[in-house]
Amino acid sequence: MATVYIAPTAQGSADGTSEANAYAYSSLNTAETDAGNGGTILFLDGTYNVGTAIWDAGGFADMTFKSLNDHGAYLVGTSYIRPGSSTTNTFKIEGFASANLTYMLDFSSNSTVTTLNNIKHIDTSSTTKSSLGAIYAYKNTSAHRITNSSFSLDYSGSSYLFGYNTGGVTVEACSFFIKCSSVSANGITGTSPGNIKNTIFASDNASAIGSSAINTSNCTNCCIHQMNSTSHTSGGTDNVYADPQFVDSANGDLRLRPTSPCIGAATAS
Repeated sequence: MATVYIAPTAQGSADGTSEANAYAYSSLNTAETDAGNGGTILFLDGTYNVGTAIWDAGGFADMTFKSLNDHGAYLVGTSYIRPGSSTTNTFKIEGFASANLTYMLDFSSNSTVTTLNNIKHIDTSSTTKSSLGAIYAYKNTSAHRITNSSFSLDYSGSSYLFGYNTGGVTVEACSFFIKCSSVSANGITGTSPGNIKNTIFASDNASAIGSSAINTSNCTNCCIHQMNSTSHTSGGTDNVYADPQFVDSANGDLRLRPTSPCIGAATAS
């Protein structure tokens, strides 16, 4: 296994051995081969148009894709990332920022374990979205995890705003703002992920996080706030039903103000 560096365009000798000699993103398959089982691909700061990307297409047993600096590697495009192949055992994507992908991640491969960690994902309604929402999880969904990430979603044309077939995904320590005032849609395809902990959901539309979209019995120490109704006022375990007081949710800043009632929920065990 090895650590290999990637940049939007080739750097130096472009052999992937250092930041100064990073492969171009177009040479990602070569970088994966160099990294091998247990390897890490580090993405230098910059904008990456991912297109329809299958990361770890070689099906290595264990591979990590990570932004060298938190949110410095910025993923854009009109399609999605699909991790691994049927032989992948563990697959990690960490530290990226992304915007306006058809959906951020397609979990529909046979990956045994896929972790999405420390992601900042912002979408606007100016780009046509897939009806499948931000996350598409179909096969082996109980193995997948989304942690320490924030999603600001504005899906004027989607049927599902957070995900599709995400019934077994574990979501922990995440924040979601779902702006969909013109959309009649379920926030999480009518069935919540199987395990939601220390996570915040806020929306301006009852259909996005109302009782038909989120089963609060699956939520522990979460904050769930529908700005224009009382569709969720109770349920689940130790949940909060108050405005989380994001710093600037309209522009994707989902940090909490010091007075947020959700701070306790986010830190509870």
